This record gives sequence, structure tokens and C-alpha cells, in this order.
Amino acid sequence: MSLSKSVLAQGKRLLMEAALKLHANTRSLNALSLRELAREAGLNPNTFYRHFRDFDDLGLAIIEEMSREIRQPLRALRRRAAESVTPPGAPLPAWDQDAGLNLARAMAANRATVRLFFDYVAGNPNAFILGIRELHGASPVLRSALRQVMADFARDMAEDVRQLQLVPDLNPEELYAIAETISREMFQLSMDYIEQPDQRQAICQQAERMITALTMGSAVLHGHGPVLLPALAGTDGAVGPAPSDGPVSSDQDAERKREQTRPRLA
Repeated sequence: MSLSKSVLAQGKRLLMEAALKLHANTRSLNALSLRELAREAGLNPNTFYRHFRDFDDLGLAIIEEMSREIRQPLRALRRRAAESVTPPGAPLPAWDQDAGLNLARAMAANRATVRLFFDYVAGNPNAFILGIRELHGASPVLRSALRQVMADFARDMAEDVRQLQLVPDLNPEELYAIAETISREMFQLSMDYIEQPDQRQAICQQAERMITALTMGSAVLHGHGPVLLPALAGTDGAVGPAPSDGPVSSDQDAERKREQTRPRLA
């Protein structure tokens, strides 16, 4: 008599949860013993092979689930955050028409996605511990899978940034290279976030600044400085010329008042 799908799914879930728990206290997924894993899961050791071919297959299942649970929510939130800065249905001005507004959109998207990512890290610390360890671990299968996850995150980010116009015009290759760097840095920061709970607010702010510095800095280097630098000068922690201390015209005063209502770099 074959086992029902619900029983099989429960057994698979128990093994995955047991692997995450045990892995947090060891160096590598492949360092676990089958008997140790089964005991932690409360299952017969032979049950393992109903669900997985080997420990690499188990690791792949954990990595795939982690990616599936966070990728689409990040993309959806990035879009909602960017759109929240402008009134519904309002036309989006080009960067050279209103760099301040577009910078506010970009920073709102950065802040929202950083917070969601780290909220997920806090709720699934063992999964990220596994990911960071196995990224430099002995298994080429898991190393490759984790590199692919980070590449997928980077591709999502690059596509969203381009579609939502969250940076001035950059070529796709440059935008993907920036997103790939951000993806790797965010995964590395996840360990700090797990291990330093008293520094979590500061780590979020560090991540937001890093994303803004990489995206906007690259745009400046690609010739968009005249548009970006005046807007960046009004943000906390951004590199740009200092605001003038001279007389302020009525137009400048109105612009400063508008800037005060826009999100700032945390």
C-alpha cells in the first residue's frame, strides 16, 4: 500500500526542518548522518529515500523553497513602494524633469524591500545559515544552486528597476552587474542580521545606503551627475555637493518644501 501524498509531504517537511535545525550546529549539510537526521525528524532512517536521493537533493529542496517564498513578494513590494510615492494614475516625470521625485521612489522601494528581506531572514535564520555556509561548502551542487538563487534575485531586481525607472538610463549589462553585487551583499549581511539582533536597525540602514550608493553612484559615473547630484545632496548619507548657504529664491524655497515631504535615506 502506497503512502498518501499528505503523509509523504509531512515526512519531507519533517526531514527538511530537522536538517535546518541540525545544520545550524554543524559545518556542512553533508556532515550530517542519516541516522542523526532521522532521529531529529522522528522518522525511520529508510524514510529519507522516499523523499530525497541524497543530502544534496535535500539541500536543493530547502534552497528552492526559500527562493520561492521570498522572490515574488520582494518584486511585488518593490513595485507597490515605488508607486506609493506618486498619486495613482499620475504620469511619471523623467529623471531630468524631477530627479527628486524619482529618487524618492527609488529610496522607498529600497527601504521596503530591505525590510521585507530582513524580516524573512529573522523568521528563517537556519535557512540563511545553511545558504551562507553551503555557498562556500564542499558540495558543488549546492554551491551552484545558491549562486543561481543570487543570480535570480539580481535578475529580478534589474528587471524591476528598469521597468519602474528607479535609476536614470543605464544599459542592461551595467544594471545587472550592480544588482548582482547588491544580491551578494544582502546575503552576506543576513548573517550579521541574525547574529547581531541589537544592530538590526543599523544593518537595515547600511543596506539601504549601500543600494543607493551603488545604483546612483553608477548613474553618476555614466554621465547622469548633473541630474542626480542636486537631488542626492538633500539626502542623509549620500555623496553630493553641500546645499548653498546663500539667499534662497521662491522657486528654491518651494522645491525645498517639496523635498521635505519626500522619503529620506535612512
